Amino acid sequence: MLKKLSKNKFFKIIFVNLIYLSLSLIKKTSNWSGVNEETIVRQLQDNKSIIVLIWHNQLMGSTFSWKFKPKLRPVATSHRDGQISTLVQKKFGLDPLLREKEKPSALIKDISLAVKNGECIYITPDAPHGPPYQINTNIYKLAKKFDLKIALLTFKTNRFFCLNNWDKLKIPLPFSKGIYFWGKEIINPNHFDENTFNKFVIENLNKNLKIIDAYF
Repeated sequence: MLKKLSKNKFFKIIFVNLIYLSLSLIKKTSNWSGVNEETIVRQLQDNKSIIVLIWHNQLMGSTFSWKFKPKLRPVATSHRDGQISTLVQKKFGLDPLLREKEKPSALIKDISLAVKNGECIYITPDAPHGPPYQINTNIYKLAKKFDLKIALLTFKTNRFFCLNNWDKLKIPLPFSKGIYFWGKEIINPNHFDENTFNKFVIENLNKNLKIIDAYF
């Protein structure tokens, strides 16, 4: 039933607004803090774009965590969930880049323009279908193509519920304590081959998940 309703334009508008209002309430009633933000500040002083990576089940952190000057451009898919996510992100002032299976070159052109404008790219590397906590997107080649360095972000709140989807997407609850944990190291893909790069990113994103648990 929900899948059928989500294809209805009127229902989609209502659903997007409900999500936006819910997230706005969560943002206003919760206590947020960032860890290692100075790492990002130093990197952005060069006025050069970076790629921010976060696992998909922490996606809700994207609407709250970015407090830096360059525009953040999340990469979103064109399937149903991606369309809803894109509309919600736009309401929060983000400007998603659309990844369409039928037009892969269009995304590359959009990323190229974003990089020229000094904007930062936000990617969930295990999206859209998993498996969770694994890279199924060609981050390495993308970073090498545009000479971009990588920042790792981990997000968690002490109060949340999980959706029954492929990666147990975590939805923060109002009156929570939330942490944005930035990796201390900015990753330069030029220091790796593709296999070691993917392994390094996976290991460090998962290691940061364990570190952030200690804050609660």
